[in-house]
Amino acid sequence: MSRRLILAILYLTLAMILTVGGIWIYNDYQSKKNMDSLREAASTPEEDRGPEMTEIEKARFSHLSGDHERPSLPEDTTDVVEETPEEREILPRFRELYEQNPDLAGWLTIPGTKVDYPVMYLPDDNDFYLKHNFEKEDDVNGMLVLDKRCAGDGSGINSLIHGHHMKSGAMFGSLKYYTQKSYFEEHPVITFSSLYEERNFEIFAVFRSSVYNEETSDFQFFNYIDIEDEASFDDYVKGAKEQSYYDTGVDAVWGDRLITLSTCEYTKENGRLVIVARSE
Repeated sequence: MSRRLILAILYLTLAMILTVGGIWIYNDYQSKKNMDSLREAASTPEEDRGPEMTEIEKARFSHLSGDHERPSLPEDTTDVVEETPEEREILPRFRELYEQNPDLAGWLTIPGTKVDYPVMYLPDDNDFYLKHNFEKEDDVNGMLVLDKRCAGDGSGINSLIHGHHMKSGAMFGSLKYYTQKSYFEEHPVITFSSLYEERNFEIFAVFRSSVYNEETSDFQFFNYIDIEDEASFDDYVKGAKEQSYYDTGVDAVWGDRLITLSTCEYTKENGRLVIVARSE
């Protein structure tokens, strides 16, 4: 092979690499730009914000080691008025976005981390929004997705949310740091806002599992979405805590609401990193 031909092949290969890299960088830039626009649209106007957390509430959601006792929150004496779905009002911060795309299910934030994204929901499809953005365009980052088996309004006992583990740290790419207890201690709270209410969740378990493997001994977290009784709830909490990388000092009891975050984990085939949190 002549030197001229070798150089031509090298130049062509380099051009292809630069082209593909340029396309990837551009698409990533556009994805970030679109997400920033969504965040701006969903930012809560000051007049619509609720009261700030009290000191006792702040303590409730700060990291507590086994040597500390969690303070009890004041009993809520507010009369509860049951509303039908037709009577429920979408939170002001989500009205504009919901009009743009009614597949919006809410917003997930982990304070102090990159996780600050809308959550999408389709009652018959978990895959579409893992490959598309809010505008339903192809996007390698995808979106966060509330599992199709969950209640779309976030009212279920356990809400399972999927997201890609992106090398850039986008979506659930930063969840890998939760394998270190020190990271959990700095970021112990998950905030999930459904279309109708905002809740803070305390993380109580971080563990590895796997899917699509009938012979695995891993805890089958994905079989506990339709929790309807105390026994199933206790089994899920027990299984998650037994598999957890460390003891968080937080427990969950029947009557709590749960949120489960799942992303790919590459130390095992079809692995998943799972984070489970609770809210009263």
